Amino acid sequence: MNLGASAIVLRPRLLSETLDLACRLSCSIALGLYLRLAAVVLLPCLAVCLALRHGLGWGWPAVWIVAVSLGVVGQGVFTVAVGRVIFSETLTARTVLALYGRRLGAYLGMLLVSRLVLAAATLPFLLGLPVAWPRLFFVHEASLLEGAGAFEALRRSSRFAAGNLGGVIGALLAILATQAGFVITAEFLGDGLVQHVLQLGRPFGALFWEGGSVYALTGFFLSVPYFATARFLHYIDSRTRSDGWDVQLRFMAVAAREAASVGEEAA
Repeated sequence: MNLGASAIVLRPRLLSETLDLACRLSCSIALGLYLRLAAVVLLPCLAVCLALRHGLGWGWPAVWIVAVSLGVVGQGVFTVAVGRVIFSETLTARTVLALYGRRLGAYLGMLLVSRLVLAAATLPFLLGLPVAWPRLFFVHEASLLEGAGAFEALRRSSRFAAGNLGGVIGALLAILATQAGFVITAEFLGDGLVQHVLQLGRPFGALFWEGGSVYALTGFFLSVPYFATARFLHYIDSRTRSDGWDVQLRFMAVAAREAASVGEEAA
């Protein structure tokens, strides 16, 4: 990891800047890697959901539950990817998947614990959800990038969010709204093309009439890399604000260069 060659400037950012940067990062520096990872990870997830719907006849609510669950697990792959890509590290899809595989067991355990916490928070008329969910916003980064165990990841995420809870809530809502935008845009584009341009009716479902469609599912899975990227960038922003992470990384880069220089002189 080249700490001195970050692909982005590490500094505090407004939420709008973070969302814009996530879009530019996903569509430029990380695009090729994201496409390869999506073909390996997200395309099979989409195929599973379509098989449940059209092969086994599952209802759309059950299919969406499976899709969201698969999407949450799949986010981890892109969290690992973006965590390396921003430091200008040359990556292959195989390398990212190998790194993700090493943490998969711990990551799934963290997801189980965090979802149980969220489920408990919904019990008193959903009153605890607005407090619990933002505090668990960074559990993915804590587990996959910091190597924390399940409960330690929850504690770290809560600590990062506690200093700027309002900002984290705003980021969570904004990213969820963007993800909904992916779904709705894909629905309109797909339905418009098939029904109105090709005059084939609605053979693949209709989101607003049936509760789901092939287009909406595709839009959801396409949003997964962006969701992971935007959350990771907000994680960096929170680390920068709370821990002075940008300064720490600069010192680490200087120390790495000095160590390399000493090694060359000794050789």
